[in-house]
Amino acid sequence: MIKAKRIKKKLTQSDLEPGLVMASNSKLIDYDFSIDLDKFLDHFKSIKQKSDYKPANSDHELSKILYDSLINSGATDAEFYDMRFWQWICLEQLYEYCIWRWNIDVNDTKPSHGAKVLGGGGVGGFSLNSISRLFIPAKILLNEPDGDILLKSFFEIQQKEQSISQSTLALNSNVFISIVKATVGLDTKQTVRALSRLNARKIGMCIDAMSSDEISKLALENI
Repeated sequence: MIKAKRIKKKLTQSDLEPGLVMASNSKLIDYDFSIDLDKFLDHFKSIKQKSDYKPANSDHELSKILYDSLINSGATDAEFYDMRFWQWICLEQLYEYCIWRWNIDVNDTKPSHGAKVLGGGGVGGFSLNSISRLFIPAKILLNEPDGDILLKSFFEIQQKEQSISQSTLALNSNVFISIVKATVGLDTKQTVRALSRLNARKIGMCIDAMSSDEISKLALENI
C-alpha cells in the first residue's frame, strides 16, 4: 500500500525536467488514504515482457484493475476529478507504464508527450492523462449491467475513445454511457460519423434530456 498524495500546485510543461520528470522542488500533499497498485504493476510487467504485445491492447484490462484498486482505496470524487492526483500517480508511481504505453523516448520527448503525464484542461483533459483516461471511463461504465462489454468496446479503437472522450456531450455521464452503447460494434469511421451527428444536433436539441434509445437512434441514423 502506498500513501496517496497529490501535487500541491497543478503542474504545467514548465514544471517538467527533461525526460518528463517532475521538478525536484515540486511539493506534495498527503491524503488520509492509501492505494494498492501492485496488481496493476504486476500485470504491466508481465505484458511488457512480451515482445510482440501492442500497448493499446492493455487498456481494457488495466482499466479494470485500476478501477478496483482505487474504488477500494477510500478515495472519493474529490480526488478522482483532481488532476493533481493523477499527475502524482503518473509521475511518481506509474511513470514507467506511461512511457511504455505511448512508446516515448525519454531522451527525445516532444511537447505533446507532456500531456501524457500532466493531462490537460477543457473537455478532454482527463482523457489525455495516461492514468485518468483508464479510470474515469471504468468508473462510469462498470456500474452498468453490461459494463465490461461497454468498457471493452470503448477501448477497442483509439480514435473511438478519443472521439467520445473529447466531445462536450461526454460531460454528462448518462449521455457518455448512451454514446458508448450506441457505438458498440461500430468501426472508427462509423463512430466518428455518429459523434459528428450528435455534436451537430446538440445546438438545436437537448440531448442531455434524451433517453439512451433516443440518443442511439439519433446517432445511428443513416450509419
